[in-house]
Amino acid sequence: MVAAWSPATIRSMTTREKAHAVLDRLPADRVDAALAALEAVEGRDTSVEAILARHGEERLSPEEFDRHFGSLPTDTEG
Repeated sequence: MVAAWSPATIRSMTTREKAHAVLDRLPADRVDAALAALEAVEGRDTSVEAILARHGEERLSPEEFDRHFGSLPTDTEG
């Protein structure tokens, strides 16, 4: 037997609880993008330089990039 639905039995969720629920269901490869979007909403600097600085990283020089990744294929558009 299924119990009758009652508004008193369903607790409303806060916005924060909804956000946690959404993040919990996201695939791992989408979590970083979701967090970056949240940071942008908060007014946090989401530039490449700011993100690298927060993680204690810096851009690779062209030489370092070539050393790590080699010559990447190019499309012939430009």
